[in-house]
Amino acid sequence: MYLKAITVATAVALASFAGQAAQASSVGLYVVPGIFFDDSADATGGSTGASSKIDSAFRPSLDIGQTVALLQQQAQAHFPSLTTTIDSKNRLRTLALSVQVTRVSRYQIYKTDGTTDIYLPITLSVYFSNPMTGEVLQSFNQTHYDVLTVSRSQTPAEIASKVSAAYRNGFSTLLDSTLTAAASQFNPYVVETKVADTWRGFVILDKGYQAGIGKGDVMDDGDAEIRVEYAGQNYAVAVPVLGTPKDGTVFSRAGTMALSDVKKPRVLALVSEGNPNLSDAVSTQLFTDKLGSNAPFATLPLNANFGQVQASIDSHTSIGHDVSGNRALPDYFIRMVLPPARHYELPTNLSYKTQQTYQAWAFAELLSRDGRVLYSADVNQRIDDTVTDRSGFSVEDRKEVVLKNALNDLAERFSKEVRFKPVTLKVTATSSDTFQVDDPGMNLQPGDSIRVFHSAGRPGGISEDALVPVWDASVISRDANIVTASLVLPVAGKPSKPSSGDVVLVDSVANAGAGAQRIAFCPAEKSQIGSVALERFNALAYADASRAPIVMVNPGLADLVKSKVGGQSGFAKNLELRPAAYDRCLEALYRIDQKEQKCDGETCVGVYNVRLAYRQKAEGNVLNQVILEHGYTTSGYPAATDAANALALQSIDLDADTRTSLDGVMKQMLLKTN
Repeated sequence: MYLKAITVATAVALASFAGQAAQASSVGLYVVPGIFFDDSADATGGSTGASSKIDSAFRPSLDIGQTVALLQQQAQAHFPSLTTTIDSKNRLRTLALSVQVTRVSRYQIYKTDGTTDIYLPITLSVYFSNPMTGEVLQSFNQTHYDVLTVSRSQTPAEIASKVSAAYRNGFSTLLDSTLTAAASQFNPYVVETKVADTWRGFVILDKGYQAGIGKGDVMDDGDAEIRVEYAGQNYAVAVPVLGTPKDGTVFSRAGTMALSDVKKPRVLALVSEGNPNLSDAVSTQLFTDKLGSNAPFATLPLNANFGQVQASIDSHTSIGHDVSGNRALPDYFIRMVLPPARHYELPTNLSYKTQQTYQAWAFAELLSRDGRVLYSADVNQRIDDTVTDRSGFSVEDRKEVVLKNALNDLAERFSKEVRFKPVTLKVTATSSDTFQVDDPGMNLQPGDSIRVFHSAGRPGGISEDALVPVWDASVISRDANIVTASLVLPVAGKPSKPSSGDVVLVDSVANAGAGAQRIAFCPAEKSQIGSVALERFNALAYADASRAPIVMVNPGLADLVKSKVGGQSGFAKNLELRPAAYDRCLEALYRIDQKEQKCDGETCVGVYNVRLAYRQKAEGNVLNQVILEHGYTTSGYPAATDAANALALQSIDLDADTRTSLDGVMKQMLLKTN
């Protein structure tokens, strides 16, 4: 996304930071003097081709100077003591607050009494970031709705004036409520740790997750920078990313993550397919907020436009330090698919009443960084409204609500059903560039990426034995309980090759698929054979396959991360994942034909013949195929329903039937395979 900002030449003078809590007394907060806008662009700053979600009348309605002064004034009210700048004296202990408008829309409903209701939703996001490293530590968003009622007698200029006033008032109200929510959950702290020792290119720190240090954290001493690769309870192992750390050096970082979350696996949520009603940023925020603190993993915030925020910081402060952008990718990702909500309208036996139905389908999957599917879920949500004299909700508003409901359902499924379990596996034998691991719990599958740890004793007098991550490796085969893996690259320095007694640490995910073959979903060149097209067929088929007890991988994760995450978001600019390797392709095909439209009195239904198929291929050859056929009758609808609404109803019904029926096709395929 390309980010545009409203800024002023200088920031309003503010009082010095006094702290939000006792533990945060030394953490400064700087308000970035600008209001940023979420327009259409990708992580590299190029255009995505998508349309802006900001109504064109919104920006002209705001006065530049007044809007930024309002931000400073309201921030002062919610964060009583702030720092006026960032310089060499406070930059290691100062966070940045920035505000971004992610969506402004306008919906109109024309009513029978000659008036028009104009809905004006505004969505705002507040980010807390580390200006030294580019890490986004926390994010919050809220949506505010204003409704104007105007008459046909009013001129376009009069209506535009009312809309502008509503936008200004709505923005002010929303800014205040969003900052209120952010302030109530903003509990920053500073973690300080000393270099206890250096070991073969690694930096051993004297504090670990109990003090708030976790894997992926970037820490700074003003001259050098390190990135944590592993954190034990009372120690951490880091690698240098800038400068040369020395024994005894004190590194620090300002953080906001709850200490209860520091030890959890970290996950980055990304939207791969979105919709016009919810921006990707809002969708991921709603999803992660609903997960809550009880989730078995900690989600990382993402601001794809942080680069523009950083440019504003550089131009308005004396930070004197280029953002390092050394943040590493996490070990896990959640890919979300949230296509546009659907809607249809049915007449009733009363001419002034209609039945409005809104439907949303959503899918999400948990992936390891090598693309393996560890868990997935898909949900349907529906809203039925009875509308009298066309005085109902805005269609776009209800679509947004049903999409949010679907996101809530998805988050609840993830929170309840995903379970990580730390597992330690022993290296039992080594040979040249390969080694063997004892894995009686079937935690590792061929193609998995793993990391080997070596015990370095207690360097520097730390209180427990330090496990150092020395080698990245890949599983190449398994024979019963024994897994064979090959070395890929050393994590840092020049460590010795793995030896018997080293260990592999993994986070096992309950009920993840197992098997000797890695299978990727490969959309067929022509999946549709019959006369009826299902726009979401491949998405439905993938959702079904991803829940099967097989090793599914998603080779598209690498490109998704590349397009969504980059230097503009505070992560390292040269991060790239390798596309997942796989042994077989899974294709899905369908043939749906309408047999008849049958009407019985005032009610009609659609009658269809449905054929669904899965087939596995390797090197272009079909290895296995299952085709199941059945008849399907849609829900009934009034005979007076127009063709477009009847088609919309039947499309929703056919999608639901297809998703359910694909379960049966997959079960038959698994029986043939086994």
